[in-house]
Amino acid sequence: MKKNRIYLIIIAILLVISLILILFKTGALHGRNSSPKSDLFAVKDTANITKVFIANMAGDKVLLTRRDGVWYVQDSIRAMPEKVEELLSTIRNVTLQQTVAKTAQSNINKMMSVNAVKVEIYQNAPKFTLFKHGFFTKERLVKTYYMGPATMDNMANFAIIEGFDEPCIVHNPGFKGFLTPTYSFKPVDWYNCDLFSTKITRIKKLDVQDFDNPENSFSVEKVGPRFFALYDAQHQLVADYDTVRLLDMLAEYRDKNYELFIDNMAAEKRDSIIRFYHFKTITLEDVDGQKTMLEMYRKMTPDNFYLDAIVGKEDESENEPYNRDKFYAALNGDYHNLVQCQYYHFDRQLQPLSYFLKHQ
Repeated sequence: MKKNRIYLIIIAILLVISLILILFKTGALHGRNSSPKSDLFAVKDTANITKVFIANMAGDKVLLTRRDGVWYVQDSIRAMPEKVEELLSTIRNVTLQQTVAKTAQSNINKMMSVNAVKVEIYQNAPKFTLFKHGFFTKERLVKTYYMGPATMDNMANFAIIEGFDEPCIVHNPGFKGFLTPTYSFKPVDWYNCDLFSTKITRIKKLDVQDFDNPENSFSVEKVGPRFFALYDAQHQLVADYDTVRLLDMLAEYRDKNYELFIDNMAAEKRDSIIRFYHFKTITLEDVDGQKTMLEMYRKMTPDNFYLDAIVGKEDESENEPYNRDKFYAALNGDYHNLVQCQYYHFDRQLQPLSYFLKHQ
């Protein structure tokens, strides 16, 4: 009985301490308008950030989510690592420069109500920490603030954080400029432009289908470290080929990206492009069995030639040339969102089988 009373007292003490810590953390003990710290807006432990939600006042929004160390846009499309790292660096280092003068607060609040960008930061975080040990850890909303327009000198931003009533001026020490571009609310700004990013040593198999000239289709299979077998359209082994040309082509798969993400193309136009102007498909498989498929489509010049296809005209003629600089492509069967690429960037990848034969 005495033991139970001791346990109850210990639990009660822990609960009181926890309550005090929570109240202190939320500002209830020291007042919401007390002098803020310079790191009021910052989240120092960005390694535990799981989500960042960004939205403007017009309803445009983007959700960045981390899964298994990889960041995704809208929970499905891989995000550009460099841009995410820039955001995390800003979240980690954003510093309160000063609070806005009392006489200007009303005007700043009005400006913020129409021009601010809302930022929510989620993190795997404990409910409270006691003696350097976290308790009740789970994904939590740890910071919400509103990033407003730039200041007059374009070297900082107005901002408001939940839990502190006064508008503030924030900046990133060492960075010359304002922070607004870092907090883009447009999903397309975060998309990873990479189509292929596989080193030659990790390529297991490559299949290239040529629909304009099927006899120039070919495939490549890894047979050893930096050794590959070349097969023709009938999957017959090509005994003699230009090794340098083949290896140069394979080496370029380490860095292939698109020029433009197209998410607003009319469905009628998109469907006709996919149906009538498919000229090549590249499928790359790495040593882990991960496959990447890129289906390529001609871009017609002028751009409204697709209308002929809709009424049943399938053959291209000399009077209907395709764009010689750019083409459309669908990545991994995503026909809803096409991308635009440049031919010169895919010069070696678009070469026919004949290009790799030694007698050429």
